[in-house]
Amino acid sequence: MVTTLNPALPPADSKVPEWKVPPEQLSSSIDAFMATLDESVKLRVQHIPSINVSAAGQPRVGILFSGGIDCSVIAYLAHQHLPIEEPIDLLNVAFENPRVLKANTSQISKKTSTQKKRDVQEDVLDSQPEAATQAGEGMYDVPDRLTGLEQLEELRRICPDRLWHFVEVDVPYEECQTERVKIERLMYPSQTIMDLSLALALYFASRGIGTKRTSVTSGRLPYTSPARVLLSGLGSDELLGGYARHRHAFTRNSWQGLVNELQLDLTRLPSRNLGRDDRVISANGKETRYPYLSLTLVDFVAKLPVEVKADPRLSEGMGDKMLLRMAAAKLGLVTASQRRKRAMQFGSRSARMESGEKDGKRTISVS
Repeated sequence: MVTTLNPALPPADSKVPEWKVPPEQLSSSIDAFMATLDESVKLRVQHIPSINVSAAGQPRVGILFSGGIDCSVIAYLAHQHLPIEEPIDLLNVAFENPRVLKANTSQISKKTSTQKKRDVQEDVLDSQPEAATQAGEGMYDVPDRLTGLEQLEELRRICPDRLWHFVEVDVPYEECQTERVKIERLMYPSQTIMDLSLALALYFASRGIGTKRTSVTSGRLPYTSPARVLLSGLGSDELLGGYARHRHAFTRNSWQGLVNELQLDLTRLPSRNLGRDDRVISANGKETRYPYLSLTLVDFVAKLPVEVKADPRLSEGMGDKMLLRMAAAKLGLVTASQRRKRAMQFGSRSARMESGEKDGKRTISVS
C-alpha cells in the first residue's frame, strides 16, 4: 500500500522559520521526529549475533558513510544503542577515476606554463588533494573521503568514548572494470548508467576491504570489516526533500509542486532504489537496514505538513531536509547539519569514469 502524504499547503504569507529559534510547532516536530528515528535505529542494531563469539570487541554494525547528514545522524544514534566497548565501522569508498585524473593533469600543465619559478605540481596537490594524479594515495582523496574524515572528527568530539573505525575502501580503476559485469548482473533489471555508478559504490563499500584508521592523524592498517549488518541513509532525501529536483519543483509550482514531487519519490522508491541496492549489497553477505524507511517513521513524516519537512525558501544546506538538519544541530552534529547534499556517485567518483558518460539515464546492455 502506497503511503499518501499530507496534502495541506501553508498559507501564501507563511513566514520563513528561524534556525536558531524554531517556532513551537516546528520545535515539537523536531523532537518527535528524532524520537521516532532513534527508536528505528535502536530496533535495527539490537540483538545482532556475533559471527565469531570468541572475538570480543569486534564491530557488528557498519555505516555506509560519506560524511553527509543522513549517515552521520544514523552513526550518532547507533552509538547510543550499541555497547560502548564495541567499535563501529564507518565504510567510506573512493574510486580511481581516469577522467577526473586526466582533467587534473591538464590543470597542472596549465599552471606550469604560468608559474615557472615554482614547483607547480606540489602547489596544485596542496590546494586540491583530489588532483593528485601521480601521488599514490592522493588519487583517492575524493569529496566523500574528505568530508568523511571531517565528520569522523565531529563524531569523535561528541562521542569521545566510542572507537570509530574509519574504513577507507579504495577502488583501483582496473579492479572496478573487472567486477563491472558481475555488478551489472546483480543490479538488473536496473540498467542505466546512473544505476551502475550507484551500484559500483555500494558493492565495493559493502565489501569493506581496505584500510582503517581511528582519527585523521592516526596511521592506517589493512582491514576487512567483519560487520554483517550495514545501516544506510537511504530514504531521508525522498521523505524530507533533499534532492535538487525538489527545489526545482517548488520553483515551478510552489508548495504543491514540492508535495507532488515528494509523493512521486516515495511511491517509486522500492522499485527504483531498494531492489537494486539489496541485490548488490547482499552479494557480499551483508544485510542492509534502512532506519529512515521504518514504517513508523515513514507514516510519521508523511503526516507532517510539507513546510515542516523542507523549506526551499531557505538556502541549500538549510532548507533541504530542514527537519533533519535542525534535529542534527540539536544533537550537536553542527558541521553535518550544514553540509550540502552530494550524490554518492559524484562524491565517491564512481560516476563518469570515461569521457562521454554524461547521460545517467542512458541504458546499458547487460550480458
